[in-house]
Parts: sequence; C-alpha cells; structure tokens
Amino acid sequence: MKIKSPYVPTFKQRLFHECPADEVLYGGAAGGGKSVALVMDAFFYAMKYKKASIVLFRRSYPELQETLIRYALEFYPVEVGRYVANEKVFQFLNGSKILFRYLERDNDVLRYQGAEFDYIGFDELTHFSQYRFEYMKSRLRSSKGYPTYIRATSNPDPRNPVNNEWVKQYFVDFVSPTLEKPYKLKKDEVGRTRAYIPATVYDNPHLLKNDPGYIKRLESLPELERQALLYGNWDIKREGLVYDNFTNEHIKEFQVEPFWHIFAGLDFGATNPTACVFVATNGDIFYVFDEIYTPNITLDVLAAEIKRRKPRIVYHDPSGKGFARELKLRGINCQPADNDVLPGIFHVRQLIESKKLFVSPKCENLLKEFSLYTWDEGKDKPIKAFDHALDALRYALVTWDKSRPSTPKVRPSGATRMTSRMFRRY
Repeated sequence: MKIKSPYVPTFKQRLFHECPADEVLYGGAAGGGKSVALVMDAFFYAMKYKKASIVLFRRSYPELQETLIRYALEFYPVEVGRYVANEKVFQFLNGSKILFRYLERDNDVLRYQGAEFDYIGFDELTHFSQYRFEYMKSRLRSSKGYPTYIRATSNPDPRNPVNNEWVKQYFVDFVSPTLEKPYKLKKDEVGRTRAYIPATVYDNPHLLKNDPGYIKRLESLPELERQALLYGNWDIKREGLVYDNFTNEHIKEFQVEPFWHIFAGLDFGATNPTACVFVATNGDIFYVFDEIYTPNITLDVLAAEIKRRKPRIVYHDPSGKGFARELKLRGINCQPADNDVLPGIFHVRQLIESKKLFVSPKCENLLKEFSLYTWDEGKDKPIKAFDHALDALRYALVTWDKSRPSTPKVRPSGATRMTSRMFRRY
C-alpha cells in the first residue's frame, strides 16, 4: 500500500523520531514543531507495531482538540485507518490505536487504573504535575514485548515554577552535564535511558518560510516570555522578586506530627481567587502543607474545606469582616490579621533566610506567586499582583508570631524526637 502524508520532518524532528532513548523530551522553545512531531512519532510507532496501545495527553480538552487531534486529522493518511470522533481514538487497520486524552487535574489519572500502554506522549509537559507524569508512567508496560516509550514536548514555563523545575530536573539537568550535540542518552538508576533534544523556531524552516514575522513577534515579548519561548531558556529568574531568597531548598515534603500547631491565613476574593494557606509548626519550623486557591468559592464550601485541614485558628484579611463573620457562623475560629505590609514581608523573608519556612510541592499556586511577586520599581512597595496566597501566608506567619501560644507539653515518641532533631538541622 502506498501511503501519502504531507508531513515533512525537519532535521530536529527526524532526530526526535529516530532517538532510541526510552524517554525523550523534545523542544525548549516555541515554533520548533513540537506538537506535530509528537503526533507523527506516535503514528510511526503505531504503524511499526501491530495492535500497539498509545495515548497522547494535553492538559485540557480544548487544547487537545486544537492541537493534537487537529494535527492527526491533517497528517494521518486515510489509507491506514480512521478517526472515531466520539471516542477520540484513531484506529489503524493493523489493530493499533492512538487515544487522545487530557489530564486537567491530578485525580484524572485515576481513570487509567489498570490501563496498559506501550507508548505515552505528553504535549507541553510543564502543564502537568510530576504526580500525573509519574502515575501515567506506571501504566507504561507491554504484554506484547514491544519497547515502551515516553515522548514529551515542552517550552520552559517560568510562570509555573513547580512544573518547570521538575521537568528541567528530570530531563534537561539529568542529561545536560553530558550533553553532546545533537543529544546524548543517559541511563537512570533502573537502566532506562533519557534524552533531551532542544529545538527552537530557528530549527523549523517550514514556519520561517510560511510566517517570517513569527520571530519578530517572539522578540517583542516581555523578557520573561522571550527568554522562554524564543531561546528555550530553562534558567530564567524574574528580576525584582520580593522573595528572591526563596529557592528550591525551601520546597520539600515534611511529616506533620500530631502535636504540631496548625493555623491558617486567609485572603478573601470575589473576582480574584480566595486564597487560604495552612501552616504547621513545631515551634521552630514553619511548614506550609496545603492551600485553597479558587475564585467564586461559596462560604459553605470554603468553611468545609478549612475544617477538613483542622486549623486551630484562621488569620484573615482585616478588610473582610463580613466574610469572617459568616465563617464564624459556620464554625471557623477567625481573627483579623496584622496587615502591616512591609514589616510583614521582612518577617517572612527572615524565616526564609534562616531556613525556617518550607512549602509543600503540592502548593502550586503559592509557589507560582513566589516566582512572580515583584517590587514596584522605584517604590518601597510590591506590585499588587500575584499576591493572593502570599498575602494569606504573611497574615498567618506575622499574626501567629505576635500571638504565639506555647507549644503543648506533649512527650513525643522516639520516632517523633528523631524527626524533630532532623528539623533542627535546617
């Protein structure tokens, strides 16, 4: 059978298709032809291995429809199979299937309990949490004896520091110390190989020919976006950060012990998100272990979500007296927070500097704000943006310090005493 497709791969796309690594990240900048390369790489696998089971992911259904499905309909030859729209599946005559799916939330992965895939692809990997990636990786296995592949594409995403960092560490930093052009394979601790194949708009002659103004548009972007999308820079740090001493050292998981105090800070929002951060402390270390961050939340839902985390007190935005009164009627112990901004910022900075403040990786919105909250140039105040969760954190830490209760005289177990000693090392 003679198969025709309008797809003509670039040099970098061919490297991606021919790479023998078990797991490959392709891209690093906008315009490198990432999405279409992923769609076609899955196609080549499906054609090579009969009855292969393949799944391609985007974060949301609209993104899926506008990119991966659109490219499949444009480039997959009709001679080899058909697209079943209501199932979002391309079925090949040789029995292979490519599923087009989305993972918008962490819980979405539970739809794939018990699933088995020979090939898993992620388009724009920085849009997915590491949990989603690792869970789906556990679904990668082949009862048919086929090679099992993970293929991913992505731009750097400095406005989403949590996902940007894990993707950078997993692929870019893992390979870069030994990076040899065009790429080099490196084995992980279990013997699977990874590769990172960087590509930019300059590697895509089709785009440069069809849209010569695209580079100019990328060059006109703000510095943060220009570094990420034009140059594929994974190491961008925003200038003028209020909390520029907050680093990856401060992002980690801790075990919250039963005798620790739990309290919260709350920043009310109407059109803006309502942000509530939950802090646990042993009297020395402060650990932000969870967050609520959502617009248009009802008071009943907010109260229920706060109760689920069991804070002994919630320090709220003092301008939200009416909201606080309603929460009290729903059983929440509320107190107006100290809202002296500059001293509050310096207090939080001191906790960060002395390594007494840590944040769970699951607090994605708080961590995102740490990377975006900046000083207003020439003024002794921050820009009023990207600050909802950080305001809630400041309310909590500053007001707790001014009304700090004594730590209960609870004799911890041997294991707890050991954990406490570990905390004091930070």
